[in-house]
Amino acid sequence: MMRLFTTASILALATALSQPDYDEIDSHYAVDFAGAAYCAGTLGKGVENWNCNACKSHPGVTNTTVISSASLTKTFNGFLAYDSTLNRITLSIAGTDPLKLKDWIDDLDFIKTEYPFCEEYGTEKCEVHEGFLASYEVAKEEVTRTIQEYKSNFPTAELWVTGHSLGAILAVFATLDLKLRSGIEVDRLLTFGQPRGGDDAFASFVMDNIEEYRLVHYQDPVPHLPPMTLLGSPFFKHPMTEVFYEERDSTGSYKICEEQEDSSCSDQFLVDVNLLNHLHYVGFDFISNYLGCKL
Repeated sequence: MMRLFTTASILALATALSQPDYDEIDSHYAVDFAGAAYCAGTLGKGVENWNCNACKSHPGVTNTTVISSASLTKTFNGFLAYDSTLNRITLSIAGTDPLKLKDWIDDLDFIKTEYPFCEEYGTEKCEVHEGFLASYEVAKEEVTRTIQEYKSNFPTAELWVTGHSLGAILAVFATLDLKLRSGIEVDRLLTFGQPRGGDDAFASFVMDNIEEYRLVHYQDPVPHLPPMTLLGSPFFKHPMTEVFYEERDSTGSYKICEEQEDSSCSDQFLVDVNLLNHLHYVGFDFISNYLGCKL
């Protein structure tokens, strides 16, 4: 029997074939940088001198630049680093203050706004979370300028982007913005505990333009926000590819999920309320790391 392929299945297959295989070693590297972002800007200290607890695991880092910007309502904290051992530039973006995470979840609104790149570079209008996009836009010019400087100084280096929680979806916006506005390709995008960033059209646009491994730890509630449906209608949706850590131990077994919102992965749970899962990824404790940044 001849099998018929839809456009969506062809795109998914092309993405799977082109994306580098998931390697947990990469996640152990990236999570240290995602954690170190909480030691930058208005959140904490340690990145400037590269002496935070997470920083010390990567002595090959020779250059760091903190990126911290704010508007009246939004704040961006992160940094750029060059690791001479691996010839790698990493952009890492911090999420919400881990000690105020419950308040952030309680106060999270679901207001959407149009994402202009979709119609400009795609085929249809799409919408994203207004607050998430605004949090990236307060720093996008500084992010672009700093990365251009690093790429000029280290022209053969790989470029990685990472982030945890709110910083994870900002990492997605950054990766899209760098490619579409400045022609800068990201070699590896790895995120941890990422909330949904936009509607189904935006999720498709992400999959058409960039490649990501999005880690979810067991019953972490943040990847289920904002909700996938509202009043029975489609609302927000994740792009591929989810890497689901399927045990309470964040260093346990994992599964590469085959669908965007895979019911055999994190979407299998009716209720996800374990904030501790959000604060532990691949053996990294974001709370203890953050407390060390405040000392």
